[in-house]
Amino acid sequence: MKKTGTFIKNILLFLCLIAAASFPLSATAAAKVSLAVYPFNDFSRNALDMEIHNILVNELSGYEFIELVPVEVIREKLFEIEPQFMWTAKEDSVKKGGILWKIEPRIIEKINEKVAARYSLYGELIRYGSGWSINAILIKDGDPGPFRSFRLTGRKDDDMQERLTGMSKSIADLLQKDSVLKMAEEDIRQYKGGMDSYSAVISKMKKYIGTVPESIPLRALLLDLYLEDKDGAGEEIMAEGLKIIDMLKQQEGADMRYLLSLALDPFDTVASQYEKRKEWKDAIAVRNRAFRAFPYNSELHKEGMGKDHYFLARSFEEE
Repeated sequence: MKKTGTFIKNILLFLCLIAAASFPLSATAAAKVSLAVYPFNDFSRNALDMEIHNILVNELSGYEFIELVPVEVIREKLFEIEPQFMWTAKEDSVKKGGILWKIEPRIIEKINEKVAARYSLYGELIRYGSGWSINAILIKDGDPGPFRSFRLTGRKDDDMQERLTGMSKSIADLLQKDSVLKMAEEDIRQYKGGMDSYSAVISKMKKYIGTVPESIPLRALLLDLYLEDKDGAGEEIMAEGLKIIDMLKQQEGADMRYLLSLALDPFDTVASQYEKRKEWKDAIAVRNRAFRAFPYNSELHKEGMGKDHYFLARSFEEE
């Protein structure tokens, strides 16, 4: 009898292990954002400045959603890729010697592939008298050009810690948006796979937006979900669509690309809601804005405006 009980326990344990192995990783486990922080070049002293690097690493390591790539790993991978680009003597009209880290976007791109870094941060320090300035560049993997640029200045070295702390906070805020978006995307995948209900995933998206209300990608995911229930979620579709349209005024190309990846046109979405309400003037105004702010569906909006003008004229005629 005892052997039978043990056998059943082992079977149950085995089934639990299978279930755990087959169940997808939680969104929290997938939410870490990898960041590679490079040493900064001190051009005035013609040397590599590790103090700035250490301050930034200490500040950024305090955020649980940031996974920092050790500088030793970066150095090792750089040697593997192109050893001659690791260290270089600073050369002006006269060779001054010294060691600087030669950073080039193509080198960073190659290193990111090796260390799976989603973001990279590098820069330079310039001193003049007792003052100083720091130029820092944050690069996002897959994006052309800098994702963000920072310029810090101070009149004495004591100012540096405070300025770098502020920059670290700004970088952490940017990376948090990415972290929350990754969690949201994982929840959408689970919903699409039938592992979550429609109402539950809507609730989760709202909570994410409460954390990062200015994120267009998060609002786009929520709007895309609402569009699955066009008849029942008309008010929500209108509200989220208008918010995205207003936010697009001051957003960059990455948000536009995200909307396009979802095949989502917030202008057409909002205009269609106005048209359902027979509010033709508002529909025309929204489609007209789309030509300037979202010119990817121009033909669609031209056709829509033609219909809106026709029905507007009909309404005047009826009056």
